[in-house]
Amino acid sequence: MKKLLLVFALLFCLCGCQKTGPEYLVSSIGFDCVNGQYNVCFEAIIINTENTEQTVKLLKGTGSTIEAAVKQIEKQCTQPLLLSHCGVIAIGEGVTDYKLRKIGDYCYSQDQITLSAYFVRCKNAEKLLSVKPLSSACAGYDIMSLIKENNRRKNRFFEVISAEYEIPLPHISLKNGGLTFVGN
Repeated sequence: MKKLLLVFALLFCLCGCQKTGPEYLVSSIGFDCVNGQYNVCFEAIIINTENTEQTVKLLKGTGSTIEAAVKQIEKQCTQPLLLSHCGVIAIGEGVTDYKLRKIGDYCYSQDQITLSAYFVRCKNAEKLLSVKPLSSACAGYDIMSLIKENNRRKNRFFEVISAEYEIPLPHISLKNGGLTFVGN
């Protein structure tokens, strides 16, 4: 009888709940290019399922390719990045039209990124996504609200990648510690 209880206890331990690490919900992605290098940053809402903590962190990587920069970011995480919550893709002013197409191709190859995410231009994507959010959990969601309130142009992901010509993207800037819609 003791052996049978021991076997059930062992099976219960092996089949029971496993502790999972924090989940990284990516709310926005930023791309800058400096000296031929891609500077990529992911604004992630980190949810710890063990104690219901939630924090926002900017994860950064640099590389000669987008993939190399993203690999640096992934090394910082204990769990995979969940890109399905990404609402904004910020493009710094150092990104050429050619590199913008490369960024579009990369984002399109990531099945999780929703095609309704907004593309925006900014002076520096890392600084833009580092701003302290005013009305939501993270800067990316504040940018989405700002775009919905002010923008009349087509700048959704599916519109940008399917366009046969260059689409002017709305420009977001930092002003007095907050976000400002500059225009297209």
